[in-house]
Amino acid sequence: ISVVTEAGVVVLNQRELKMIRMPKTVWAVASWLVFAGGAASELRAAPPQPESLRAYVEKSQRRQAYGVYLKNRKFGWAIDELKLGQHAGKDTAVVTFEMEGKFTAAGEMSRFKTKSVTYYELEGQGNIVFVEEHAEEDGSETRTTVERAGLELVIHTCSRSGESERRLPAPKETLALSREMERWLAQPPKKGAQFINFSAAWDRPEINIKETYTFQGRKPILWGGVRTDVYLVALKVDGMIMNFEVTADGTPLKGMLGGLFELRAEKESIAKTPGTEPIDMLEASSIRVNRNLGEPQHIDALTLQITGLGTFAIPQSHRQRVRTRNRRNVVLELTRDQHVEKPSPLPMEERNRCLSPTPALQCQDEKIRTQSRKIVGEEKDVLEKADRLQEWVYRNVRQTMAANQATALEVLDSRAGDCTEITLLFVALARAS
Repeated sequence: ISVVTEAGVVVLNQRELKMIRMPKTVWAVASWLVFAGGAASELRAAPPQPESLRAYVEKSQRRQAYGVYLKNRKFGWAIDELKLGQHAGKDTAVVTFEMEGKFTAAGEMSRFKTKSVTYYELEGQGNIVFVEEHAEEDGSETRTTVERAGLELVIHTCSRSGESERRLPAPKETLALSREMERWLAQPPKKGAQFINFSAAWDRPEINIKETYTFQGRKPILWGGVRTDVYLVALKVDGMIMNFEVTADGTPLKGMLGGLFELRAEKESIAKTPGTEPIDMLEASSIRVNRNLGEPQHIDALTLQITGLGTFAIPQSHRQRVRTRNRRNVVLELTRDQHVEKPSPLPMEERNRCLSPTPALQCQDEKIRTQSRKIVGEEKDVLEKADRLQEWVYRNVRQTMAANQATALEVLDSRAGDCTEITLLFVALARAS
């Protein structure tokens, strides 16, 4: 039984409600936090007319390091850099993001390392012309290159499960859009004002990721012993809400997600200094309840009183309903999943999308299709198929947070992983069935 909150997913686990987040997305969260602040590279009075992209990059050049923390305990570092450079003999803007870290989960060590380099042209809207990404997670390695070909981008991905290539229209992420966000912040906007931005995610079927920035005001802090005003901005992306502080000269000082994960601007030598001991991700992010809940399989319904949600609106469904809410807490009722009385068929377009292969869900691959046929046999009922697939994945995938994989094929080969790997494999097998 789980409930999605602003801080993560609360999962019922006998004595505790675990605030569990996919470790493999930590670096993505960090990059959003860094780029969110870095996009406002110098908050000053906006010029009457937008400056050229070259001038924008020249004044915005930076290299900033960050410590990555969970509840005040460091488990990694990140570096964000923007500078002028060249690609294919032409001047470009170059954005580099690096992150490394490690933690334990249930006694197993997990390590991650990533680097992305993105080149933007300095003409027109400042479109992306080339990207190189390299990610390593617990021995799993993925390399991605993105190159412009006319009005399209060619995305080439190489991982343990093989190589893939696809062509897509140019993304909405541009230098000009980042420049406009800087001008928006430089006004500054009124409290509650919003700005819509986009970033590109090359491993997703839909590469344009919408980002909603909300200006929340400013506050004075002591920075280096000096009283400094910082801008407060909230970023909502992929259902997550991140809050960060940016100084008047454009330096992101702090980024916070769900009261758990935090990025702090630090000198590079300090940022890269590891914590004293590895963090146990599950233990550090656990929230204990006031009673023994017993064995999860024997629980059909659960009532929770939750505090600390602020203005966050908990998603509701037929098995997750808010009973009461006031300024201090929310009373939430959870039940096991069940069949709804009146099913609503998916529109054909959405149905086709939900059954199609993606770079991570290779349901068209013969290995996936063969395994799916072995599991479901001659069964025709879709719910019975789903039950058989669910049971097979549960029985055959070793549960560990130290075996991160990028695709369903990799999971089928390794037969190990956490909630992400289990979901990748199950969905791919289900689509293949």
